Amino acid sequence: MNAQLQQIQSALKEMVLTYIEAQKVDIESSYDARVNAAETNIRVIANKRLPFSVYDLMKHLHVLDEIEFESSEASVQYVVQIIASITNFTTIWERCLSRWGNQGAAQVALQNVFELCDSMKSNYQTITAFAANS
Repeated sequence: MNAQLQQIQSALKEMVLTYIEAQKVDIESSYDARVNAAETNIRVIANKRLPFSVYDLMKHLHVLDEIEFESSEASVQYVVQIIASITNFTTIWERCLSRWGNQGAAQVALQNVFELCDSMKSNYQTITAFAANS
């Protein structure tokens, strides 16, 4: 698996695992708007923005033409399915990345995925800091 594909897969795995860990943090007693917004943002990223961003990336890389995926589904399970596709269809992903990955639209879609990862980590730090101080 080439470095760029590993970077994509690692970012997606990290987001799914962060989402799972964030669900375990008890912020029920929080009246802090920042903490509640961070928890909401994590759910929105994982269940809405990320699946559509990954679908957009796959569309720009033409992976959708090679692997039979239906339209994007707003759920973390969809992202897990994408992670599995990277593992199971590494050669297809690598071929599509090398052929289409340098195009502007694909680079924007890829950057969007990485920015979502950073945003999710930042929001997770906010809620874990609250939990540690509670």
